[in-house]
Amino acid sequence: MKKKAKYPYTLSSALLDHLVNRGIKFLFGVAGSAERDLFDNLARDEYAEKIKFVQANSEYPAARMSIGYARASGKVSPLILHIQVGPANAALAVLDAYIAGIPLLIFSVGHISKETDFKEVLYGYYRTAEILREYCKYVYRIIDPNSADKVIRRAIRLASTPPFGPVFLTVSQDAAEREIAKKEVKKMRFFNPSPSEASVLRVAEALRRAEKPVILTQRTKRRESVSLLVQLAEKTAAAVFEVRPCTMNFPCSHPLHQGYSGDKYSRMDGYVESSDLVLALDCINPPTTDSGLNVQVSDNPLAFNEDADINVFCTTDLFVKSLLEKLKDVKPDEERIKELRARHKETRERWMDDLKARFDDEPPSPQRIWFEMNRLFNGGKDYVLYFAPGYSQRLSVQRYLNREVPGCFYSSLSAAMGAAGEAIGVQLAETRRVICALGDFEAHVSQLPTLLWTCAHHQIPVIWVVLENESGAIVKRTYWTYGRCMRDKRIFIGTELKDPKTDWTKIAEANGVKSLKCEDTEKLGQRLAEALKTRGPVLLSVLTQTFEEPPKGWREKTSK
Repeated sequence: MKKKAKYPYTLSSALLDHLVNRGIKFLFGVAGSAERDLFDNLARDEYAEKIKFVQANSEYPAARMSIGYARASGKVSPLILHIQVGPANAALAVLDAYIAGIPLLIFSVGHISKETDFKEVLYGYYRTAEILREYCKYVYRIIDPNSADKVIRRAIRLASTPPFGPVFLTVSQDAAEREIAKKEVKKMRFFNPSPSEASVLRVAEALRRAEKPVILTQRTKRRESVSLLVQLAEKTAAAVFEVRPCTMNFPCSHPLHQGYSGDKYSRMDGYVESSDLVLALDCINPPTTDSGLNVQVSDNPLAFNEDADINVFCTTDLFVKSLLEKLKDVKPDEERIKELRARHKETRERWMDDLKARFDDEPPSPQRIWFEMNRLFNGGKDYVLYFAPGYSQRLSVQRYLNREVPGCFYSSLSAAMGAAGEAIGVQLAETRRVICALGDFEAHVSQLPTLLWTCAHHQIPVIWVVLENESGAIVKRTYWTYGRCMRDKRIFIGTELKDPKTDWTKIAEANGVKSLKCEDTEKLGQRLAEALKTRGPVLLSVLTQTFEEPPKGWREKTSK
């Protein structure tokens, strides 16, 4: 006779069984009374060692943590949102996940009872699903809890099928708590779109003939793609440029790495315009050339550039594998590689000249900060960087931080600020320590105090480096470009972070996180090393240069 379970098997039990079966170890969200059955399940012995709830104190940071975990682990990441207000709070993060193709499984007890729907219309609880409908691949309200097994399996499959993205399940509280029959969790098979033979052959033949090929890359979802990309670049002697990189795409030290979009020394735009073949891998709106063939490969057809000659719906690794197979007899053009190696060296020498000119600036310049960070970074073998400031230091990071190991660099996915919580999710998926660098403007928007509390509560050893220039520098610079009354009066509305100035070291200590401070350029390397040696979560506050006014004559030069 089968022994009766001590606790009822419910829809929440089925959800947790599917997550555990997929090897998912963390669940992100905010505890709420509506989801009481889910948390009751989490407290049971059968789940205690298999999956852990990571407690955030607001839905937006929780959503960012979930995104970070999905990006670093390569798995569907679960996110629990509490009733009506939860989806509304998390909406911007979910939109980011949708645009960038991040697989999230979002779950919410959206209303109390389907028998009282006529009352809940007044409160809007019934319409929870509508809040995120435009930002998800799939939204479903579970009416019959006995169908939960099929619905959850389909939701996970949809989130994990290109184009990847968030899915959202919602259920009433009475349905979530009803006892259901336990079913065996079946293994799921996933299918990635394969490139057509014709498209692979066409691109392979074009690469054989190309005299000046270029590869553009922005984000690689799988670490294996990086090594394949290196093989392809070496085989075809192609110049590789990164278009506002969001992940580790190509080793910076490799001689075929030619720089970044937006960097005047890299001269990417000019190189692309004069190329006879541009192969864009997983980029959003990459530049094209009028002088040759434009090829774009992506597992998200919404990202395709309509000016491309060939659009291939496929994951980067599958396409590059197929391409390498067709090119296995090709011998690299050593003369072209020699030219690219010299170009690589020249570009980096110019970067170092910029660094030397500002090496001893007081307080430290962004260039010096990232130079010192690079001394300890070890190419990403020991640390992972999550970069989340307001973009004013992006170029310094790209120039002076050598990224050699796949999976050692993540940056925010869009121009939307407030993404620093992703560093926590990345750390939970990593064995290396995660360094999260963010500006003080970003620290406010990301709700840093609550992120510090989560780290302390769960002992998540993120190293937080707050770069304090006491302003929203990136916004100030756009005000200068616009150039009217605010610039004339030197009054930049909404960007000053003084009066009072936030003391992030005290906020860290108040949330149980060790803190350090650096206000002296000479001691920068020492303080960074001390932060990296600290066990457990730590915050280092670094005073850096504030927004600088452009030199005299800047206005006249830009107007010409």
